[in-house]
Amino acid sequence: MPFPRPNRTTLPLTLGLALATVAAVTMAPTSAAAQDFPTDDAVIRQLWAEGMDPQASHIEALAQALLDSIGPRLAGSPGYQRAVDWAEATVAGWGVEVEREQYGTWVGWESDFIHADLTAPRRRTLEAHTLAWSPGTDGPVEGDVIALPEFDSPDAFEAWLPSVAGRFVLLSPAEPTCRAPESWTTYGQDGAWDRIQAQRQQIAIDWNQRLLPLGGQVRLAQALEAAGAAGIVTSRWSEGWGVNKIFSAATRDIPSIDVSCEDFGLLSRLAEADQGPRLRLDIAARFTDDDAPMYNVIGRIPGTELPNEY
Repeated sequence: MPFPRPNRTTLPLTLGLALATVAAVTMAPTSAAAQDFPTDDAVIRQLWAEGMDPQASHIEALAQALLDSIGPRLAGSPGYQRAVDWAEATVAGWGVEVEREQYGTWVGWESDFIHADLTAPRRRTLEAHTLAWSPGTDGPVEGDVIALPEFDSPDAFEAWLPSVAGRFVLLSPAEPTCRAPESWTTYGQDGAWDRIQAQRQQIAIDWNQRLLPLGGQVRLAQALEAAGAAGIVTSRWSEGWGVNKIFSAATRDIPSIDVSCEDFGLLSRLAEADQGPRLRLDIAARFTDDDAPMYNVIGRIPGTELPNEY
């Protein structure tokens, strides 16, 4: 793959170079043409031209390999190590000097698959993801799904806590809608999205006020784990069709999962209506290493006049 070669100094390459320019590829050609370029530096202009030229740029192919073939690259996971190996081999394949530099360690963890099924009051396979660094289930686990009640005192919470044993606890508020904002603004009545946003904001305020006396979401999840809950079920919607944010688990012994906006709403409504929802969960995930190495992959193109400068 051709790279512009600076005349004077050494150009450091990192994996971030490929990733940072993925966004540029998605820009419309008119956006690139209309940009007032912020520098007259010939090398930077050449880098920009190389990345924006659909005939010269390899960003789409690089992104496809990284995002589709390697996939998620969570710290400490096999996907992360595959990404390091891929970056090193790819840069070396360009004829560029490359090395990996360890900058620390992280907990090793890998997740193979997740199956989450509603088994009562009807059957449905749910869209779900394992939270980062969540333990697995060691085979299918089934239990009732319950919502977090409102408590008028910490003592009321302590009295309720033993009832979570063997149950999955919903630990997020349900969204009033899972339609993307542009759907409301395009097809809804005037002001519909504003009203939905106001409702969502009030739900978030009420939820945070409910959690505050209980020590917040992390401490609450740990208390539920200690009380023998079967698992934690959350949902963090990103206001897009089928798009959620997947964060890390607060538990170490019971599974924590994120469920899609629509499916979490279903579980929440069934639980609130006391209609007996049950969840069967099967997660293949495991901790592998307490000191998994973390790396930066660095490639260097030496300059011709000042090769020891950057």
